[in-house]
Amino acid sequence: MQFTTTRIIVSMVSVFQEPYLQLGVQASDVMEQFYRAIQTPDRIPLRDLITSGGTSYADLRLTLNTFRGGGRIDITPGALIVELKDVISAAGHAEVAKEHLQLCEDTARKALKGLEISERLMRAGMWVSCEGGRPAMEAFLEEKGNAALKLEQPPYSALKKEFTLQFSGLDAARATKISLALERSSVADADLFVQFEHTRYGSPTLATTVTEQFEAAETELQALMGHMGLEPKKDDAAQP
Repeated sequence: MQFTTTRIIVSMVSVFQEPYLQLGVQASDVMEQFYRAIQTPDRIPLRDLITSGGTSYADLRLTLNTFRGGGRIDITPGALIVELKDVISAAGHAEVAKEHLQLCEDTARKALKGLEISERLMRAGMWVSCEGGRPAMEAFLEEKGNAALKLEQPPYSALKKEFTLQFSGLDAARATKISLALERSSVADADLFVQFEHTRYGSPTLATTVTEQFEAAETELQALMGHMGLEPKKDDAAQP
């Protein structure tokens, strides 16, 4: 089944090998480093530089709202979290997203001296329009679901069924985990929601760069969706 991408959310979580407990006392220096490095596409206004905290280190968080509200960077004592809410309209294309994620992790390494990454999760949430619309999407999910569960047979054949397909797999040799989920879209301008996750683990620290993992995740997602029977239309500029 062919599809056209209507919206993509990309996020990254870089988990620190050891908590950076100095974040609180270095908050202004860390925020300045990000403020000077991240310009997306304009310098971030002061109102979008946010600090928050509570009674524990788990509550401590430095936040930068980026891409005029289309993105967000969170720095915590345990992880760097980056989100781009709408890659197609806000960031332009996947290349910009890849460069932004790499810049964020590079800036974190400069700002947080001695920082090591032990695990990196990349996640893509995609809303796609399917050739044939919602009926084609529902038939696709039903075919895949029935192949596994045989619910097209009595006494379940008369039921109006809705399927969510989910897969997770670990490649221990490459220290990589991938997962894919497919379900009916809850928004009106898309038929299918796809969530893909690509995680790399360090031993003990991660040697793979953000760029290398991003490109590997792109390749893996395209191959996995093709294996599932989902192919992007050739004129779809927003392919994953």
